[in-house]
Amino acid sequence: MSTHLFHLARKLKFSRFTIDVLTERLEQLNRRCPEEYGPVLMETKRGIQHCDHLHDDLRDRLCGAQALDSGSIASLVTAFEELNRRVMELIAQCNAFDFEGPHRSV
Repeated sequence: MSTHLFHLARKLKFSRFTIDVLTERLEQLNRRCPEEYGPVLMETKRGIQHCDHLHDDLRDRLCGAQALDSGSIASLVTAFEELNRRVMELIAQCNAFDFEGPHRSV
C-alpha cells in the first residue's frame, strides 16, 4: 500500500469515528430536548446522514483503488476535505445547540 493510500485509509477511519460520535451526540440531544426543537435536530440528522453517504462513497473509491495516479489521489483528497468541512459544520451546529440553545444553532 502506498503512503498516500495509507494516509487516506487512516483519514477514513477517523471520519467514521467522528460521524459515529456525532450520531450518538445527536441522539442524546434528541432525548433531552423538547419536541418543538425537532426541525432543527432533523436538519442536523440529515447533515449527518449526508456525511455518512460521503464517507461510504470514499470508502468504496478507496477500496477499489490499488495504485492511484496523482489525479485520483488529488480527487480523493478533495473529497476528504469536503467531508471534513461538512463534519466540522455539524460539530459546530451540535455545539451551538448544546451550549446556546436551538434558537441559535442553524
